[in-house]
Amino acid sequence: MLTAAVTLTVVFVLLLVSQLASEGIIKPYVEYRKVLADISYTLIYYANIIVSAPAHSKRDEQAEISERLRQLSARLRSAITALPVRDLMRLLQLIPPQERIQDAANRLVRISNLLLETEQKRHDEIRQDMAGIGAILQIDVAREK
Repeated sequence: MLTAAVTLTVVFVLLLVSQLASEGIIKPYVEYRKVLADISYTLIYYANIIVSAPAHSKRDEQAEISERLRQLSARLRSAITALPVRDLMRLLQLIPPQERIQDAANRLVRISNLLLETEQKRHDEIRQDMAGIGAILQIDVAREK
């Protein structure tokens, strides 16, 4: 009888710990990785418009992409905020330092702003920001010339 009670208690504790790990650590980390994948996808898929399209062309598409980049910036910051063990993950180098996350998020917003310029598109700045985002977050981004 005592053995059964101890076994049930141990199983319950293990189940509780695994649920906490799953819900509190694994799911937020997977969400963060999804955001990185979305950033990579967006910068690669829309590179022809982000980097190459002249400032006065494809205004509707540029506005949509600009909005998407701002959303990705916010999602990146919130995904990091949702991680309960950020310091441990940084120590294990699973996520970059907070300054680098903020830099990448700021670069996404800057690209968003540059897309909306109507006079002249600053292609070199956009390329530099895209390369910076790729290096900071260690993701693949478009390398159009």
